[in-house]
Amino acid sequence: MLEFSKPTFIIQIEGKTLTQDITQEISSFTFEDNEREMDVLTLTLSNRNNQFTDHPLFTVGNEIAARWGYVGQLSPRKQVVIKDLDYLFPESSEPTIRIKAFDKGYRLSGKEAQRVWKKPPPGIRYSEIAEEIARAHGLNPVIEPTNTFHLRVAQSNQSDAVFLQALAHKARGQLGDGRAGFVFYVQDNNLHFHSRRLEEEPQVVLEYHTDREGLLQSIRLETSGQGAKGAGTEVRAIGLDPRKKETVSHLANNQTAPERTTLGKGTYLVDANSGEVKFREQESGHVVPSFERTESFHQEPEHEPGQDVAESRFKHAELQQVQATAKIIGLPTLRAKQNIEVRGIGKKFSGIYYVQTVRHTIGGNGYSCDLTLRKNAVGKSHADTASESLGKPNNKHGATPNHPAAPEMVTVDAETGVVITDPRRP
Repeated sequence: MLEFSKPTFIIQIEGKTLTQDITQEISSFTFEDNEREMDVLTLTLSNRNNQFTDHPLFTVGNEIAARWGYVGQLSPRKQVVIKDLDYLFPESSEPTIRIKAFDKGYRLSGKEAQRVWKKPPPGIRYSEIAEEIARAHGLNPVIEPTNTFHLRVAQSNQSDAVFLQALAHKARGQLGDGRAGFVFYVQDNNLHFHSRRLEEEPQVVLEYHTDREGLLQSIRLETSGQGAKGAGTEVRAIGLDPRKKETVSHLANNQTAPERTTLGKGTYLVDANSGEVKFREQESGHVVPSFERTESFHQEPEHEPGQDVAESRFKHAELQQVQATAKIIGLPTLRAKQNIEVRGIGKKFSGIYYVQTVRHTIGGNGYSCDLTLRKNAVGKSHADTASESLGKPNNKHGATPNHPAAPEMVTVDAETGVVITDPRRP
């Protein structure tokens, strides 16, 4: 059992641990771990005597190392770099300084580049480009090899971060049909370029009301039973084959992408009025342009590149079927880009969720975490109109929280207080 009433944090700037006269002036500590954006640490300090305005530690470019949590359990060490300093001198309240520091992914987000990536035949793979960019920025590559070789890949006035994000949306791994659609992010000193780890076991189990530790304080869920069928139901990528001088079209839906990992039993994005899940021949849930056929290949790719684009967009959109925001008691080891399990919210929604963002906040109200969760399928009991998912469900459940069993129920008369039934008596 953790002492939830006594959160703490340890901060070093440029290798120097902050002294107590500084840390006691920190009124708010926030660390946000995000899949789609850079991780960011935000500190708010009281500057009532103007003592920190010219302090040498609070300078853009200085590196911060931070850990937070409880005395018996601290988070892993996070390294960030100060990029923004806001000095507020209000009329009626005390002056403050807000420090914003970002992870090392900021190195990839600034300068735009115009270059062509190429290698002699058979060509270069997207994963090789990601590895070269990682090493150029002093980061360790955590990369899943991609399948297709390209004679040349253009980076046209894009930062390395934007460029890798674009490559991730059309990459396919070497492990087969289920690995289309990658994610790109920087975590600590590592550059990640691989498929989402939806098949992994959940790292945390949260129970609504029934958990004796009361970790899960609240959760809000939104579902998308669309009246107009959308990207989470079907995606069509349309492009042009310059050799054949004709259009090419590729379709991704529940039937054409059966190898994906799903975090539930049934799909949900169907027509809200009729329950229709089939499309007429001329229809499509979402149409995206595909320019992959304009790239040159030394040999015909094993997978059609336009199909990779369609499946990738389909999988990204499908993960929006159930969106949830939750507030829990602070857990310092909780991070984004992993799975958690939520129980006690009905057969429809209980199950495994993917954590897209987690915000750790320590302030006047103690320590809490705000989560953004995503799920690409729901339970079987949600509606008769939902179709069975053709993906491979993640059936790996987390360990049950270690707390005593609830006592058996005793029925008493509300007027007299006399025990009517007691399972403990023969």
